[in-house]
Amino acid sequence: MQIEFVTDVVVPVLISLLLISYVGYCWFNQKVHVRGKGWKTRDEYPKNFYFTLIVLTIIGIGQLASIVYFYVLK
Repeated sequence: MQIEFVTDVVVPVLISLLLISYVGYCWFNQKVHVRGKGWKTRDEYPKNFYFTLIVLTIIGIGQLASIVYFYVLK
């Protein structure tokens, strides 16, 4: 396995999967980590909860889509 493949494909896929896993963990537990305040429930900080889930989902899926676009379809 070439080092370029690892740095260009494997690492971004792992990061994307970790982001999506974190979103799943937050959704399952209905909690989100708020900086300086710790883990808070969805009812206590609904804007932070949904913002975190939406942004991290978009980043994770976008990163996977870019890998498919640049390396698989190339």
